[in-house]
Amino acid sequence: MIYIFYGDDDFSSSEAIKPLMAAVGPEDMRDTNVTFIEGGRFTIDNFGAAAMVVPFLADRRLVIVRGLLGTVEGQRAGRRGRKLKGEGDGPALSLSKLLPVLPPSTDVVFIDGKVSATNPILVAIKALGPDLVKPREFQLMRRESLTNWIRDRSAMKNASIEPQAVAELAEIVGSNLWALDGEIEKLAIYVGGRAITVADIHALVAGNRESSVFELVDAIMDKKAANALEVCERLLDSGATGPYLIAMIARQARMVAVAQDLANRKIPQTEWAQRIGTSSDFVVRKASEQARRFSPDAVRSLYRLLLEADLAMKTSDTTDALALTELLAQAGVLQATPRPAAWHR
Repeated sequence: MIYIFYGDDDFSSSEAIKPLMAAVGPEDMRDTNVTFIEGGRFTIDNFGAAAMVVPFLADRRLVIVRGLLGTVEGQRAGRRGRKLKGEGDGPALSLSKLLPVLPPSTDVVFIDGKVSATNPILVAIKALGPDLVKPREFQLMRRESLTNWIRDRSAMKNASIEPQAVAELAEIVGSNLWALDGEIEKLAIYVGGRAITVADIHALVAGNRESSVFELVDAIMDKKAANALEVCERLLDSGATGPYLIAMIARQARMVAVAQDLANRKIPQTEWAQRIGTSSDFVVRKASEQARRFSPDAVRSLYRLLLEADLAMKTSDTTDALALTELLAQAGVLQATPRPAAWHR
């Protein structure tokens, strides 16, 4: 059977390979009967050498080709006539001739990222028909499919999770299933036999700090003294350092500036995640909200204050807490609000 796994969700495509690996036979036989070929090194000869032989002391042979569809995808713009080395008529035509005559004991998986529906290799292989080819596109999960995945993944790790915690985890981490899987693994170990709660996520999930940084940036630029002090103290108490907070606030200011530029150029928001540099719907939404609420001048002023706070931490005896206090003061958020005693440690 020929499989084509492609799309933005590379976690799910990697998971889909596991049962095919298991079907090869005992684990100690897999090195002999599983072959990986990178797309940039693909030739029809090395593919045929791996795929045409019968399995050795196992039930099946598996050939996994990574990134081949993407190599020809990139060639079509301005290099239409270029072919992969040694391909003669090109990989699409060569594969369409070879794949139907492979031994029935050989499974082949073409695994790739997002490709167009007109990708020549994708089109050529799919044309061989559903009896031979099983294509599957893995798109990033959103909303209900993502929350269902979190519940199912938690159950796989012998953990239950409260509905509010599912929503919170999806909000903070987003659709990056690699990150979500790691966080669920950590939470399952942490809670033991009880259900995962929102409090557990706030205590353990790394992205919760990022969520709090959004809150801090909002408070600074809205000149909300009490909120800014509370969030900043909470982050410091959780182990965050001054330089870390400066870097995270600067990162968020950059995202807001990029979002403002994207909005001005009328770039569709569906493209913002990649341009901003995130896979989280939450991050895109917060950056979009702040881009609308704050002016470019306000973002530039925040950058200037961050630079001054960073220099103060690096060139004087000023503590992290006092440097951040000064940043808030210059931003106009402290006003007459007394500083908590914890800030003078």
